[in-house]
Amino acid sequence: MSFQQIEAFYWVVVLGSFAAAADHLYVTQSTISMRIKELEKHLGVELFDRSSRVAQPTATGLELMQYARKLLGLNTELKQKIMSAKAFTGQIRIGVAEVVSLTWLPTFIEAVSTTFPRVRLEIDQMLTADLVSHLRKGALDLILAPGREPESGLNTASLGSVQFSWMASPKLGLGGAKRTAQEISEQAVIGLARQSYHHGTIEDWFRKGHAYSYYQVRCTSMLVAASMVSSGVGCAYLPINCFSHEIEAGRLELIDTSIEPQVGFIAAMSADEMAPLVFRIADLAVQASNFPNKKLAALSE
Repeated sequence: MSFQQIEAFYWVVVLGSFAAAADHLYVTQSTISMRIKELEKHLGVELFDRSSRVAQPTATGLELMQYARKLLGLNTELKQKIMSAKAFTGQIRIGVAEVVSLTWLPTFIEAVSTTFPRVRLEIDQMLTADLVSHLRKGALDLILAPGREPESGLNTASLGSVQFSWMASPKLGLGGAKRTAQEISEQAVIGLARQSYHHGTIEDWFRKGHAYSYYQVRCTSMLVAASMVSSGVGCAYLPINCFSHEIEAGRLELIDTSIEPQVGFIAAMSADEMAPLVFRIADLAVQASNFPNKKLAALSE
């Protein structure tokens, strides 16, 4: 019986399929199947119900899962405490929100490269709902995204908060006086896709203000939205720190409204994650973030 066999069994149970476990461990599905068969042969028991279309563990498999979790937990603890950063190898899949990409992502990547020179990062930028979905399915190891703490089923750490505001071109004359949801809804609103974390915030604000917005445009990129806003197409709810230069240059103007301006961001990984490298890289994300009001406690603590 080997550690790799226990590891393969653990991830098949957690992720629900041999294919997902293979993707997570960067091996082929046939390798996972072979490791499970060898483990079952060594123990003399069946660990999965072969009559089920999904990877359903047997009663014995569920019992083994308790020991597998302990073994992988001890392995994680040992590596976190003892293993040199330069000894870590492999690939980590990280999903990021656009606000992170536009601010401190390069600083974070540089910190990871310096600390773990033999580790390769795979970075994907997605909308928040997609980031969380991919994380829960095991397609991502870590996400840096808007969110609340704690998030059910996830280990999270604060990355701080970002101040958002409605913005428009000064040409529209919306600056100065405080604007209501009804007044904003009467403008050509550049909305964000439904998978965006901020879509719900905007919709709730309009609803509470007894207003409804017929979006002129919906898009998945804040850069694209800001470009349309600065050209005078309409207004959009955008992060102030990402477009400070445009505001200072007079291409964008902040609109005073009652909408909640602070949006919290988190680093998140699966609560079942046992990879010590992911914990340590999450710590580097917390350190690299330049968002204010972040809590210094990180995932590995």
